Amino acid sequence: MKLLKNIIIQYTVGTFLVILIISITLGTILSQRITDYTIQTHIDIFPIVIQTSANNHPEVYTFLKSPTGTSLPEGVKSFFKDLLSIGTIFRIKVWGKDGTILWSDKVELIGLNFKDDINFKKAIQGKLSYDVSLPEKAEQITEKGHGTILEIYTPVKKNEETIGIIEIYESSSNLYLQISKNIQIVWILVTLSGITLYLLLFIIFYKAYGRQRKTTHQPSQTQNTTILALAYQAELRDIETGNHIERTSRYVEILAQELKKHPKYKLYLSDKYIADLVKSAPLHDIGKVGVPDAILRKPGKLGPDEFDKIKRHCEYGEMILQKAAQKLTFQSFLMIAIQLVMYHHEKWDGKGYPHGLIGEDIPLSARIMALADVYDALRSKRYYKNAYSHEKSVEIICEEKGKHFDPLIVEAFLKKEKDFYMISEQMADKVTYL
Repeated sequence: MKLLKNIIIQYTVGTFLVILIISITLGTILSQRITDYTIQTHIDIFPIVIQTSANNHPEVYTFLKSPTGTSLPEGVKSFFKDLLSIGTIFRIKVWGKDGTILWSDKVELIGLNFKDDINFKKAIQGKLSYDVSLPEKAEQITEKGHGTILEIYTPVKKNEETIGIIEIYESSSNLYLQISKNIQIVWILVTLSGITLYLLLFIIFYKAYGRQRKTTHQPSQTQNTTILALAYQAELRDIETGNHIERTSRYVEILAQELKKHPKYKLYLSDKYIADLVKSAPLHDIGKVGVPDAILRKPGKLGPDEFDKIKRHCEYGEMILQKAAQKLTFQSFLMIAIQLVMYHHEKWDGKGYPHGLIGEDIPLSARIMALADVYDALRSKRYYKNAYSHEKSVEIICEEKGKHFDPLIVEAFLKKEKDFYMISEQMADKVTYL
């Protein structure tokens, strides 16, 4: 569940960032295209409107040839009034051929001459001229304070001759208000598309992950079953059968989880390590397959030589697992299993077997297994003894603290001894010796 949660978080964050970047990039590009397109549309349309109106109002040509101060004909005045009623247009200037402003909605501009204006020079040659900028030129004295403006200089022609210029100004605040509405729609669509894309990808990912988990779980389940089968093979050759491997695996997990709370082992006992340890526990006596039946199944007390042969099951088990590990190209749980199998009969004080290791020279996995194995042996009936009570078993383990067992592992056991008792009762062997 934790792995699934981590993968989903990683996918969510990663996919969200990718879609966010794509959405912002797409939204920015589309917004810029809309802005450019809207401006270009105004640049293309207004000159056509102005030239068409001039053709429909011949008095415009007459006025453009009139001296400064001539009254604006009513038809032309009505046309300019209609232009000014368009929300984005806030200024009109009518230029004569010599660069003098013949008329404007700003009276103070009438009569002023700006023949050196670059856009005027270009327009008077019959070319459409426009500019998008802050009003900083001399002829823009009445436009300051309007922010960025779009000014369009439209040559008014008669018989292919430019006889004057009509200039209109659009303020960015009004112009971009229209643009922003379109941009807002774009961002809404982009956002909805991004969310929809994310949800579709998440659904696809989640279903694919579920299928992958199921596919992965099946080999893992098969592996665990095979491990138990191998462990049972060794157990069945032993005269003492039952639920030993299941109980000891549970004990090992309880000890490892409790020991993980100790600062010394908090980082070492990772979830993966504990999972591999629990998976390894059933194999702790797999080496018994190498012990002769006459010894393994002997109902009476073993002699010294026989016991020496029994003790070799640790080495046999290590050899079996080493052979398996050598076939792998990656590090598996078998590394922990090999240590556990080889050293689970070592003792903290160095009096165990097969190598007489002392203290922390004994791998942690084997130290944990040692206590779990002994507790289960104490609580189980054997030919040579009856099962001990839980209380007596706890007493014996406490006496072996610092001798047979790692003191910290005994402390972990004491905190969880009630759980041990419940498992020992619930999974008690119900077998009769033949």
